[in-house]
Formats: sequence, structure tokens, C-alpha cells
Amino acid sequence: MRLKLRTKTALLITSLVLALVGVTGWWQYRNLSSEYVNLMREQQQALTESAAADLDYKLGVHLAALARAARDLGVHGLADPAAQQRFLADKDLHSMFDNAALATLDGAIIASGPSSARPPNVADRDYFRRVRDLGQPAISAPLLTKGGQQPAVVMAVPVKGPDGRIAGVLGAALNLQRANVLGDLSRITVGEGGYYVIVTRGPSPQVVMHPDANLLLKPAATATVAFAGGTENDLATRAAIRSTDWELRLIVPARIAYAPLEQARRNLLLQLLWLGLGCALMVWMGTTWVMRPLEALSNAIRTLRHSPDSPVKLDVVANDERGDLAREFDALMGDLREQRLEMAAVTDASPVGLFRCGTDGRMTYVNDEYLAIHGLAREDAQEGWLMLVREEIRETVRQEWIRIVSAATPLAATRRLHRRDGTQVLVALRSRPVLAEGRVIGHVGTVTDITERTQADRALRTLTAIFDMTTDYIVQLDAAGRLIYMNPAARRRTGLALDAPIEQLSAADFNPPETMERFRSEIVPTAVSTGVWVGESVVWDAERRGFPVSHMVIAHRDKHGKVEYFSGLMRDISAAKTAERALRESEHRLRMVTDHLPALISYLDRDLRFRFANKAYQDWFGVHPEQLLGLSLREFYGDEAWAQMEPHMRAALAGRQVTYERRLATPGGRRDIQATLVPERNERGEVVGLYTLDSDITAHHEAEKALQESEARLRTVADALPMRVAYIDAEERYRFNNLAYERGFGLSRDQIQGHTVRELLGEPAYQTVQPHIRAALAGETVTFQSENAKSDSYYCYEAQYIPQPAVNDETIVGFHAVITDITRQKLEEKRLVNLAQIDPLTGLINRAGFEARLAEAMERARAAGALMALMYLDIDGFKKINDQFGHQTGDELLRGFAVRLSQALRSGDVRTRLGGDEFTVIVEGLPHVDAGVSAAAKLIKAMQVPFVIEERTIIVSTSIGLAFYQGGSATAGALVKQADEMLYQAKGAGRNNFQVAPLSAPGLP
Repeated sequence: MRLKLRTKTALLITSLVLALVGVTGWWQYRNLSSEYVNLMREQQQALTESAAADLDYKLGVHLAALARAARDLGVHGLADPAAQQRFLADKDLHSMFDNAALATLDGAIIASGPSSARPPNVADRDYFRRVRDLGQPAISAPLLTKGGQQPAVVMAVPVKGPDGRIAGVLGAALNLQRANVLGDLSRITVGEGGYYVIVTRGPSPQVVMHPDANLLLKPAATATVAFAGGTENDLATRAAIRSTDWELRLIVPARIAYAPLEQARRNLLLQLLWLGLGCALMVWMGTTWVMRPLEALSNAIRTLRHSPDSPVKLDVVANDERGDLAREFDALMGDLREQRLEMAAVTDASPVGLFRCGTDGRMTYVNDEYLAIHGLAREDAQEGWLMLVREEIRETVRQEWIRIVSAATPLAATRRLHRRDGTQVLVALRSRPVLAEGRVIGHVGTVTDITERTQADRALRTLTAIFDMTTDYIVQLDAAGRLIYMNPAARRRTGLALDAPIEQLSAADFNPPETMERFRSEIVPTAVSTGVWVGESVVWDAERRGFPVSHMVIAHRDKHGKVEYFSGLMRDISAAKTAERALRESEHRLRMVTDHLPALISYLDRDLRFRFANKAYQDWFGVHPEQLLGLSLREFYGDEAWAQMEPHMRAALAGRQVTYERRLATPGGRRDIQATLVPERNERGEVVGLYTLDSDITAHHEAEKALQESEARLRTVADALPMRVAYIDAEERYRFNNLAYERGFGLSRDQIQGHTVRELLGEPAYQTVQPHIRAALAGETVTFQSENAKSDSYYCYEAQYIPQPAVNDETIVGFHAVITDITRQKLEEKRLVNLAQIDPLTGLINRAGFEARLAEAMERARAAGALMALMYLDIDGFKKINDQFGHQTGDELLRGFAVRLSQALRSGDVRTRLGGDEFTVIVEGLPHVDAGVSAAAKLIKAMQVPFVIEERTIIVSTSIGLAFYQGGSATAGALVKQADEMLYQAKGAGRNNFQVAPLSAPGLP
């Protein structure tokens, strides 16, 4: 059975559309999935590498901090265990590590923070042997700690003694289950389900860090899959951590990583299905309707389709549907032939490259401009453009081009072509699909050479950026004088906002009338005739005040030679004008100053001949300065004076600045002068002359002699004073001291004077007085006291620093130090203070003393991170005993309780009576909480022994509230309140016991 033409056409087109839709959908999904996976992997890899670099930096910071601590420890020495423990606490290593330890070369732990009752030996640890044998820092593989069997990583560095040899190993651990630089990373999630894992590298990697703590130290092969339902298809990226032999992995489960891609695939399939069905339906209906009247013309159409210019015989006289179609088709073909000829003429003359290509990517038509842009011959037109693409990507570009011209979408792109003659062109490519009966049969488009336009745009952007950044003022005006551009510098100087419109402004808004007159009469005519005008003018600033500028005006013309706009470049020359005027005034003032100075001032050339002399030569020698010009020094002063001057002159000509003294004979008598010679150098550094200054110091010498006599009298008086007296200059050097000062330091006058305060007192003592010295040199009279207390002696001095102003009272040139021994007065004050802080009944410290000592103890604990305890206790049933036996017996019981309290505690513990039967105990330097608990239990037991008072046996007990403090923001009042609350709990628990505040109290770790 033969199918009709419309049926075959409909089936064919429908099949083609469905196939094209399917291929297009498959191709798009393939590209989409590949690009999506690659993009996800690239982004995840970048995130992994960034996290690895950040972790590597933090590990380096931890290792550097540990190395600095080791260097300090090596300086302090390793002999004293208590000093070692304090060192670990002082360095506050626990702020960065979970614990730290110091080990000897045989692996024995000699100090740790926090301390351990039975420290293990680490000689068998691999990291310890590497540090000890190689002398280099090391980071261990993950391990279980010997003490608590906790997973951890240990950082270790060598500790070198003063002789440079390794004396021990300092190590610190990061517990992998706690919040630290590794533990925090395990809690970070990436996206909805991604997580980080750190594993060691090597044949049998282990897990160093993992969100699941149960997988720590487990083999890395199973740990990743075992967490959160992971599979081997999970998206995983990895990056090495350079400071360790570890690897950081970022793992995103496959179900999360590829979920968007799976959803896109389902949506694409659904869309392609509906698109195919819709296209098939429309093609079938359209083909049925269109092809029915064309069946009679199939042969003619087939002929014309293969050869458009071939003559065909059509039945144009039939009075039916075929005749109508034949007549219309014949007329259409005639019109098409005319249009084809017109289009060929237009395209050949077009300044834009035109082309047409089939769906196979080959060019079926190109015009001459297309060939010229590509540098191709007509025979290379089909695929010659591919030869302009780099060979390694040529096939990829070909396939991409075929995909583009097979699609029903327009194309707009920019491409760079490397022509065969070695030149490069940048082209703009535009194309649209050619559709025949809904099917793409090729593309038509244009190619435009945009190389020069792109370069011009880039140059314009660069020039605009320069204009925007320059400090010069740049404006542009049209031919009518209206502003069209003003750079930021010009806007700021004229007070115009950076975003303010300028279209309504003209040159008259920024220039004074006299400048505008110059524009009309001189500047614009010159710029129009010669192209540029250069000169100076005056413009207005933001306050409409005129200021001078160096001005350039450029006239820009269009291609017809007509002036299109003007550009103005201005630079503020106010400072230059001011400097020029100041230079003239300075020269005049210099001549006036030198002529009125009472000193001889001259300038000598290289041959030591006068080239300048001031009026003082006439006053001293009776010779006019003009008579000296050209005269040599030897000719003017004579041979005898020249013999004294010559060595100094030669030294100055050699490039040294020379100052010396000599005696000069003048008509007015002999003068003592101080001569200063200053060399003048040219740009090559050669000495070309000398400036000379001869000052009369005759009166100075006489005054100096009188001053020496005055100082001798002053020293006699100062040496008789009992207090220490000294004068110190602005450089903090001793310039005077009395005999008491020498006795106080046990040094001679020569060993004190000329030395600085820092050198005499030493660095520690100098740091205590440095603020007072700074205040005195700033003009403030300072009085302060300095105490020096040792085990067997005590000294106290009162110092007064009195500033010494200069003669003009404008600056401070030094200060006088008056130091008085007030040791006796201070000892008496301390005795009175101690009496005020002692309870008269028991001899213990009273409430005032307790408050002071508690504040001091808390400050020491806060600074050192040490543990201390406060006990708040009273006598159970004391009121009943007082009422039964009387107050005298009660007082004796309080005294006996105080004595027993002192006997049961350490000598350094602070015992106080607050009042009544309330007592407190401050215990410092506790190694751990259990030590404070043991002390409280010891007191409970000691007070259970009966008291014998006035032949009476009295049985009492005590209740104790115990609170701890180890730094933090808790106040003394809060600590007392906490201990008091524990005391009341002990009372409520039946008395004769102690209660301890919970470890989570403020101030505890």
C-alpha cells in the first residue's frame, strides 16, 4: 500500500523532530551532569584545600607556641621541680592544649599541667625518640594516652639548656574528643550532610579526627563508609596537611551530592516527553494541511528544489487548486530570483562578514568581507576558519560549532582568531537558525571585526581611571562652554559632590570674570587655531576664592575638522607661587639677619677665597664686606694666623664639619672665638666651598670661670646635706650628685656622673621609676615612695623629682632628684596598721585584715591560675556554752579554738576571726581540690578533742563551708557568700561536718 505524500512527509518530519528532541535532551543532560559533577568536585576540592591550609596554620601556631615555651624553659633551667610546674602554669599552655608535660631524656615526666600523681614514662613513644634523637619538633600519630587511655595527638619540641644541648622534651596533647583545634573541626558540617575527616597517610591509615568519636584511631578504610550511612560513591576530596603526615578529607554523601542532578534529570525527561509529543502533533497537523494542495506540484517543486534556476513547466492555466498554486508558485519563483540577485549584490558590498552554514557546520556561503576578516581565500571558505583555532582544541571547537548550528537558538559570542599572517583579531559572531518546516537546516549570521573598537574601549577605560585617580583637575566642555566631564579631584576642590549632575553648569560657574575674559580673548582663540593653549590662570575653589593654576586647554575636532569639545588640565601652583615669593623674602631676610648678627659669617670657595661676608667684618676689622670678595684667608689674616687655621681648613675641604677655638687679634683688642666650618657639596658629593661662622666667646669663657666657682660653692653645701641630691639631664644622665648619693650607692663621683639612670639602678629598679622620670621631664613635680623588703631587712625611701626648665621656660632640660630615707616612719606605720588588723581576744587577724588578705590571695590565684580555698567555720552550740558558763568561759573557749586552729593548719595559711564564733581560713597553693577537702576534714577531727577550761571539760564541734577559686571573674564577696552558704548547709546536715561547693562554681575550670 502506497502512502500519500502528506502522510510520508508528516511521518518523516515527526520522526526527525522526535529524534532531534531526544538527541538534544540526551546531549544536554550529558553536558549538564558532567559539568555539575566537575563543578561540585572543584568547589569541594577548593574548600578542602582551604580547610587544610587553615588547619596547617593553626597546628603551626600551636607548635610555635610550644617551641617558644621550650626556649623560655631552657633559659630558666630544669633543676627545680616546683619551678617547672610554675613555668607550665605561667605559660598557660592549657589555653591551647589539653595538657602539657616536661620529660627528661630518659622519658620520665618531671612536670605536667595538670599534674599527675603517677606520671607515666614516654621513652617508648615514637615522637619522643624523634625529638630526642633529631632535636627537631614532632607531631605524633594518633595514640591512646597512657594515663587516661584517651585518643590524642601529642606535639613535642626539644628543650635546650644554656649550653645549647638538649636537656629534655616539652610535650603537649590535643585530646581528640574535646573542643580544640582538631575537635572543633570534627563538629563542622558542610552543607546538609558533608563532614571532615583527618586520616594518617601510609599503607595503613588511621582516623585522626572524625565526627563519630567511636571511629577515632580506627582504620580509615571503613570509618568513612561507617558514618551516617555513607557509600563508596560519596563525593570525597582530599588535601595534604604539610606540617604533618596527615590528610584532610571532605566527604559529602552521594544521596545529597547528586540529588539536584537526579531531580534535573527527571524534570528534563518530563519536559522532553511533552515537547516531543507536542511537536509531533503540530507537525502532523501542519503537514496534513500544507501538503494537500501541493501534491500536484511535487515534480516541479522537486526540480526547482535541486536547481532553483532551472526552467520548469507549470500548468498555470488550470482553473483549480493546482492551477492557483502553480500560478502563485511561478510568481514566487520569479520574485525569489530577483531577491536572490539583489541579496547577492548587497551581501558582496556589505562591510560586515556574512555567512550561511549547514547543520554539519560547513559554510555554504560567505561574502568577501568574511574572507577578508579571516584572512582566507575563497577555496578555503568551507572550513578554513577552523585552521585559525589552536590545533589542540580544533576538534572540540568543531563539535561545539556543529551543536550550535544544529540548534534552533540564536548565537551571540566573541572569539579571538589567530590569522595565518600572525595577526590576531577579535570578532563578534552573531547567527540565527534557518528553519524549514520547523526543522533547523542551518544558520545565517554576521562576523564583525571589533579589534580596534575593543582596544579603543580599553584605552578609554584606562584613561578615565587615570583621570579619576589623578590629583590634577581635569574638565571637558562642549563647544558652547557647557560642562560634560569633571574628574573627582576637580569636584572636591570646587565643592561639587562626586555624584552631582553637571549638565547645567558652564565654565562661568568655576572661573572669575577676569579669567572668563581671557578665555574669550586669548585662551579659546589660541586653542582653536593651534590645537592647544598652555599658561597660567586663576580659578575658583569651593568658597569661590581664586587660586592660581598651571593651565592647559586642548581643542578636539571631529573628522570634518570642526571643534567638537575642549579639555582642560589644571594643576594647583599656589604652593609654588608661595614658595617663590617666600624664597625672595627669605633671601632678603637672610642678608638682614647675617648683617645684624654679632658673629663673622662668610662663604669661601674651593680656593678659600671670600665669596660672601657679612657686615660684622666691618664692625670687627673696619673693612667693608665688598673689599673682601676675591681675597684669600691667608692674605686677610696673615701667615701667623693662617698657620693655626690651615689644618682645620684642609679637614673641612676633605668633607668634615669642623669646630675649633682660637684667639684673634682685631683693632678693638683680642677676642676668643669659636670657628665652625661647614662644607658645601654639589650633586656629585664633591666639596665646592665652605660656610664659616666665627662667634665671639670671650664673655662665655669669663662666665664659665665664674660658673665653676659657683658650682664649687654649691657642691660644698650639697655635700653637707643628709639626703641624696642629684641632677639628671633630659637624656636621663647624671650631671651632678652630692656626697650622700655616693655613699648610698657605694660609688665614686666619676662612676656616677655621665651614666644613665638605667645603668646605675639596673633594669628591674629602673622600670619602677621610669613613669616618674617621664612625668618629671614633662614638667610635673613628682613625689613617690620606694620600698625594698628582704627577709632580714627593710628600707623605704621618699623621692621627689623637681623639673628644671630651660632659661626660656619653654622646655624641660632635666630634673633634680631629692631622696630621703623614711624607713623609720614606714616601719612605725606598718606596726600601727598591723595592730589595727589583729583581733585582741584571739591574736588572729580581724575582719579588716581578712578582707585585705583575701583580695591579695585571689589576685595571686588569678595571675598564676593557681587553686586556693576559703573555709568559713563556727563553733557548734557556742551560744549555749556562753549562756551556761558565762562570757569569760566563752572567751577562753574562743582563744583555745584559735590556738587549735593554728596548730591544725600550715604556717602559711591565713586564719582570721570575723567576730563572735565565726572564723575563716584562706588556703593557697593547693595542688588539687582533694587537698582542700583533706584540710577541712583535719579541722573537723581536731575540734572534736574536748577543751579543758577552768577545770571544766567542754566538748564542742565545728561546721565548715568550703569554696574554691582558680581565677575568673568571681569577686571576693561572691566567694565569701558561697562559703557561707556551704556553712549553713553543714549546719542543716547535723553539724560537725563540712560541705563543699560544687566544682562548677564561678572561677573554677
